[in-house]
Amino acid sequence: MKNIKAILLFASLFASFGCSDWLRVEPDNVITRERFWKSEEDVNSATIAVYAEFSRHCTRLFEWGEARGDMVKAGEKASQNIKDLLALRLLPTNGLADWYGMYRVINLANSLEKYAPQTYEYDASFTEEALNEYLAEARYMRALSYFYLVRTFQEVPLVLEPSDTDDVEFHLAKSTEEEVFAQIIKDLVFAERYAKRKYGNASDNKGRATKSAVQATLADVYLWTGQYAECQVMCDKIISRSAHVLMPKNDWFDIFFQENTSESVFEIQYDSRIGFSAGFFEILLKEPQYLIGDEVEGLYTSTKDVRKNWIIQTTEDQIRKVVSRGLLDDSNWVVYRYADILLMKAEALIQEGSTLKAQQLLNDVRKRAGIEKTLLPSEKHLAEDVLLEERAREFAFEGKRWYDILRMAHRDNYARKDLVATVLLKNVPAADQNLWISKLSNPQSFYFPIHIEELRRNPALVQNPYYEN
Repeated sequence: MKNIKAILLFASLFASFGCSDWLRVEPDNVITRERFWKSEEDVNSATIAVYAEFSRHCTRLFEWGEARGDMVKAGEKASQNIKDLLALRLLPTNGLADWYGMYRVINLANSLEKYAPQTYEYDASFTEEALNEYLAEARYMRALSYFYLVRTFQEVPLVLEPSDTDDVEFHLAKSTEEEVFAQIIKDLVFAERYAKRKYGNASDNKGRATKSAVQATLADVYLWTGQYAECQVMCDKIISRSAHVLMPKNDWFDIFFQENTSESVFEIQYDSRIGFSAGFFEILLKEPQYLIGDEVEGLYTSTKDVRKNWIIQTTEDQIRKVVSRGLLDDSNWVVYRYADILLMKAEALIQEGSTLKAQQLLNDVRKRAGIEKTLLPSEKHLAEDVLLEERAREFAFEGKRWYDILRMAHRDNYARKDLVATVLLKNVPAADQNLWISKLSNPQSFYFPIHIEELRRNPALVQNPYYEN
């Protein structure tokens, strides 16, 4: 995965050409479809390009997964877009509502799925097994991209064909949330069947779509769709394999500083030596647009909690956890790790009433952090609250907090939508809260609007109802 820079040119060219753009490209200057897909090496390059494109957008995934939660606040250098988002002034003109990056990833994955099979005609050594492994990676990254989109926008266009000619109409309407989740699961089930168990080195084992990465994502998706038995099956496959473990307490920060540790399941790879970084240094340390929220320190009630020592490091409230290498700015972006597997299974068990089993998993994570065991209440919503708080401590600033809150609220037809309102109202002046309580009773307010430019480009799109007026 550390050869990503060499492939990045292909990623940018291949993703950015849509429809008739291909017809205007000089063949001597770029890699065209007619000159590509001739060997397994081409297929591998196209696969790495999908990861490379995804890696460009992890700061946006941080913003989607953290900014609306209760663990960050606007920094001194915060853009107006960020200030508006935190103040509930989210409009279709806000740049944070731009989904273009995820659709670039999806387009690359779609191209790989469509054109990789034709390589058979040119490379006799390219096997069906190898092809299916590459297709598993493509469909995994497509599913992961749609998983972020559906949690952020709720309803999005479901594009499954590459946009590289004028032969296909891409003015697609939005698909329903249920339709998007169905496609995500379909892709992940395929990926689990054909993905490799491991590659030849640590960065590929943690940075490409292994069976463990796919199973972790499926477990997460099943939590969202209420398929709790299926979630546990996926978690158990990872747990029983013993390929992933909790890092020791004193090495907890190595998850982010050393990278690709035994706790890691899937993380996006970066390397500043080749000029390839996530950009978190710029928005979190150099000119902080986000700072640690005022209530975060209060989450860590035990002085023995090793996580607190690493998360609350400065008086400036800077978020250093995901910029663990400082100026190098090449810390990987951890998508899934073993602690998440344990707590996802615990959440599924709570939904089934198996509180004692869930409690053991929760306490495994707490023990590693150096804090005492806790008891889970037998009442489901109270147990959810305990779990949600532990997830906040464990996964602070890993792009999960908002999605965790939304998932709890989303369950059982938004039975706990008050969770979202409680969090969002923290940034609203007391005099305006009654007005916002009424607005936030509508679950459609929990999702982003479609950006105005997307509506202009695609006449088939309809604005998310909450933002129509």
